[in-house]
Amino acid sequence: MQAHRVVIEEKDMIGKKIMACAGLAAALFFGINVAFAQMDINQISSTDRQFLQEASLSSVWKVDLGKIALRQAASKDIQDFSSQMIKDQGKIGLDLKALTQRKGITLSGDVDVVRRNTSAFLSQEYGAAFDRNYISLMMDEHQRDIALYREEAEKGKDVDIRAFARRIVGKLEEYAGRAKKILQELPKPLLK
Repeated sequence: MQAHRVVIEEKDMIGKKIMACAGLAAALFFGINVAFAQMDINQISSTDRQFLQEASLSSVWKVDLGKIALRQAASKDIQDFSSQMIKDQGKIGLDLKALTQRKGITLSGDVDVVRRNTSAFLSQEYGAAFDRNYISLMMDEHQRDIALYREEAEKGKDVDIRAFARRIVGKLEEYAGRAKKILQELPKPLLK
């Protein structure tokens, strides 16, 4: 009986050691995964982060301006363009948000003073004056974004962010071309 008790106690001791080793292995595995996840966040370059920040702010701003255009534009082409901006730039914004979340990056939602002032100015414009100012701005902003996205597509460090930029740059070129065509077709202002 005494020998039987010793064997049971040894089995219990071995079981406890196995459980302790399994717990240690799980803790190490979890710790390594956390460390790798932390390394991935830290490996995002400052230029990639800056691209994501600027691309996100631009997308949100174009949606906001599109909403103003729906209320204040006189031209059907401008209204159609602004509707497309709301839809497409909204989708780009959601894709950017998902990408930044996967990368563990938090972006600032603060709109800069120039964009705030431009939005305030456009909010006071109506009709033909609004149309010309809005579509000129859209043409310029898309040209600026094309340069931003191309640079990221060519020089970005993160593979996923670079692929995102490559995927979007063609759409931005289409929007810029469409904005330019609309601007050219708008009636010219009368000079006094």
